[in-house]
Amino acid sequence: MLASIHLTYVLGTLPFEQRFAAARKLGFQAVEFPFPYSVPARDYAQLLADHGLSQISIGAPAADYKAGMPAYSLTPTLKPQFDQSISTVIDYAKVIGCSRVHVFAGSRAPDVSEELAFETYCQNLAEAHDRLEAEGLGLVVEPVNSSDFSGYFLDRLDLALRAIARAERPGIKIILDVYHAHVNGEDPVTFLRDHGKSVAHIQLADYPGRHEPGTGKVDFDLVFQTLRDVKYGGSVGLEYVPTRSIFDGVPLAAELGLSVASGAS
Repeated sequence: MLASIHLTYVLGTLPFEQRFAAARKLGFQAVEFPFPYSVPARDYAQLLADHGLSQISIGAPAADYKAGMPAYSLTPTLKPQFDQSISTVIDYAKVIGCSRVHVFAGSRAPDVSEELAFETYCQNLAEAHDRLEAEGLGLVVEPVNSSDFSGYFLDRLDLALRAIARAERPGIKIILDVYHAHVNGEDPVTFLRDHGKSVAHIQLADYPGRHEPGTGKVDFDLVFQTLRDVKYGGSVGLEYVPTRSIFDGVPLAAELGLSVASGAS
């Protein structure tokens, strides 16, 4: 199982370049960092290569959904920006050797109805999927709860399945965030049992609080047993807000198959 760590959420207190060395020393094989564009692609690729790491996915450039800006993917008048975002991510992804592209849903503009936003999103997903596939890249989407991220359009796992079906591109896969699912009252274990083949990556944080596994109510033993039961073939990563230093011990190290479980520095 390919295990990853989020460079911002978990390792964000370290200087940027040191995060890659830390990830490797902790035993991870891959990292998450959705928007690396402030770093030239060749420099970012070198950081990955120097530490024997791969990039789990890369986000296509997106409007600031945390500030509620209208999403490129949902807004018909922003189609040129959406198309350019796909061109940009293709170029960057190929340089850094990342095979998955995350198209963020973002926020719906007030003058765009839910129906139009959904149809626009699905059409954009279909076109993006085909462009990416032609370059040897895959497309992933992630439901993000709209309680923590007010106005986020793709806010449920069932809505992601609907969007993929409407786009008529079963090759589009899902990032399943255990925390987001629990916020929504959705059961990630049931989703894995019913739709495991649709999941490409799983992000782990406990609920409530979005802190490290073991601080909340999520039954991670059951999560990992389910992954074994469904013969899950994707990747799993830690994406949580720390309450303690990960260098005091990596949560779920054994389950993630890490070679260094604790005490890394």
